[in-house]
Amino acid sequence: MDSFLTFFSMKLPIILIIAVFTFSSLRAQYTRNDGRIELVTIGAGAGFSSFVGDLSNEAKTSTLSNLRSFYYLNFERRFGNILGAQLDASMGSFSFNEHSSNLSQNRNFESKFTQFGVNLVLHFDNDLLIKRSTPFAPYFSAGFHYLKFDSYTDLKDENGISYNYWSDGTIKNVSENDKDAPNATNLNRDYNYETKLIDSTTNYKRNTFAVPLTLGFKWKLSERFHGRVFGTYNILFSDWIDNIKANGNNDKSYNFGVGLHYVLKMKNKERRHRYDDVDFTAIDNSDSDGDGIKDDLDICQNTPEGIKVNGSGCPLDKDRDGIPDYLDKENDTKKGAIVDEEGRTLTPELLAQRKEAQLAMTTQRNVSFSEAPSLTTLDKIFDEIIESKSGVSSIPPHLIEADVNHDGLISPEEVTGAIDGFFAGLNALSVHAINDLIDYFFEQ
Repeated sequence: MDSFLTFFSMKLPIILIIAVFTFSSLRAQYTRNDGRIELVTIGAGAGFSSFVGDLSNEAKTSTLSNLRSFYYLNFERRFGNILGAQLDASMGSFSFNEHSSNLSQNRNFESKFTQFGVNLVLHFDNDLLIKRSTPFAPYFSAGFHYLKFDSYTDLKDENGISYNYWSDGTIKNVSENDKDAPNATNLNRDYNYETKLIDSTTNYKRNTFAVPLTLGFKWKLSERFHGRVFGTYNILFSDWIDNIKANGNNDKSYNFGVGLHYVLKMKNKERRHRYDDVDFTAIDNSDSDGDGIKDDLDICQNTPEGIKVNGSGCPLDKDRDGIPDYLDKENDTKKGAIVDEEGRTLTPELLAQRKEAQLAMTTQRNVSFSEAPSLTTLDKIFDEIIESKSGVSSIPPHLIEADVNHDGLISPEEVTGAIDGFFAGLNALSVHAINDLIDYFFEQ
């Protein structure tokens, strides 16, 4: 038994590491996937197998001594909401140990096995019984597998001395009826299955088929990772795995395990059909301003009706002064000349007049606000700015952030919004920039 506990202690950490890794994620918040289902998953895990065959258990053997570890890997493709197909492979060991008062029956065996095949999976998170967006859901699977085994028995201790089981439950180096029985010494099983099992009359095959029936519980730890806990009943098509054919019943086994599955691909039926009613061809060929240039190629959208445009959809500008011909009152502006919003060349005299007029207007606005400082007064001033706008005002680069609606003007709401954002730490404006912004509001 001590040897078994050593073996068990070596195997158990592997299982526990996987289990802890899987269920440590229970603290993580589950991200709802809004009805998406796992289309393709790959999973791995481990657990214990328990064998049921023709050997008997008369309560002198611990149930744990007949448990062995197994490991699995599977790949699943889900079809629709309900069914999935799964390629499954596992490997591990079967074992059973008798230890009874009947001296003719103290048999044992251990067989390493490899099992692989196909499973059909029934998912309950199918929007019929359980919402497919639920984080918890059971599943059931049934399959058809090929199983290969190779059975051995433990007949000798580590020194090669054969075991002799006595009626008092001990193991001695000689039989209980031997003449040297009074001088017998105790032996301990080493649980090293060193002798290959064969039948004296039947040369049976060491492979068979199996039908695994699995009931499991799926825990969607996140959209990409699922934990699974499951139990499997394996119907085996052979009665020779323990090297004994005592009745007409075939051997069978149980698997209990945990696993972690990764979702490789997901499907969202709703998203797939979201744009079924959209005419993408019409969108590709749309020309909202009717200038003959498709919208996806039109650099200048909303061209007025009847205005001639170039290949990029922009109104023609013969003298290239930045003012389109249909607005340009001076179509032969010299190259490099500064023009106003109507395409007229700005002479030094005209610039001086405009600067003087702008200064006078700014002074008037400041005086108006000083006499009645309120948002209402600011709104009236802003209305006057829009109505009397006589030139193109360029917002300084360090104040562009404040022009929230990108209309080229700074409104009272944008000034107050910039100030609030400054104190809340929501913008990159400095104290100096705020002062400049206030000054610019009256100057624009």
